[in-house]
Amino acid sequence: MTDSLAELENKRLVVKKDLDEAKNRRDELRDEMDRYAEERNKLNNKVKELKKTLKEMKAQKDELSARASELKSKKDKLTYELKKELDSRKSLKNSIIRDRGKQVDIKRLKKERDDLIKKQMTGVYNKKEEEEIVKKIREIDRIIKEYEKEIEKMALDDVDYKKLDEDIKIKREEVHRLQEEYQNIIKEVIAMRDAQNKVFEEMIETGGKADEIHEKYLQVQAELFKQNQKLDELFNTIREYEKLIVGMKQKQSKEKKKVKENEAKAKAEEIYERFKNGESLSTEDILILQKAGFL
Repeated sequence: MTDSLAELENKRLVVKKDLDEAKNRRDELRDEMDRYAEERNKLNNKVKELKKTLKEMKAQKDELSARASELKSKKDKLTYELKKELDSRKSLKNSIIRDRGKQVDIKRLKKERDDLIKKQMTGVYNKKEEEEIVKKIREIDRIIKEYEKEIEKMALDDVDYKKLDEDIKIKREEVHRLQEEYQNIIKEVIAMRDAQNKVFEEMIETGGKADEIHEKYLQVQAELFKQNQKLDELFNTIREYEKLIVGMKQKQSKEKKKVKENEAKAKAEEIYERFKNGESLSTEDILILQKAGFL
């Protein structure tokens, strides 16, 4: 059964409503995609910045590590030279002491002092016994210090020893300076490494968020694709209804025109019959006859 014009127009209105809703939903999805794209791009740009920061930090850390390696190498070389000079100074001091007939068995005295200290710490004594041990320790310590002071003064009178002693002091200060600088740089390297780890963790976390947002973007994109397909179907349906409506209106218009023409012809024939019978005609009647082709 063919639908009437009113039914076709009602169906078109229903589809038009669905079409408008589909358009609104499509616009919402486009806006949602734009928001996700903007958020994802911001996160990806942040990842790029963090990668750049990591690269810069690595270059700084590598530079610091190279400097630390250079300092350690210098310190180790200087420490080796210092050890040799210390051995030379010790040998020279022993030689000076022997030549001047001033020599005491310092090793024996130090061992004796250390044994007494150990004895005091591990043994159980009455007050008098402990005081006697402490007195012996102090006496041996005094002899050692006085002897060391005396032989140091004696050795410093020797030009070669004095020169060697001054050189040792300079090297010790330089070793100490290099060690301090080395330790400070190592602290910087460790701090830089910790900072790198934090930046790396932030980069991984940000990249993960960007991936999550991109996944949502793809989901909305897929829904938008389906929505566009639905819109195409609705547009086609609307066009089909419009074609049917236009066709039906044109048909109805032709039918109405034909009816009017038939009515006009019948009226003209009736007027013409009256005219033939000698009846007088009005101006309107004459115009009808002229239009119908009777005059």
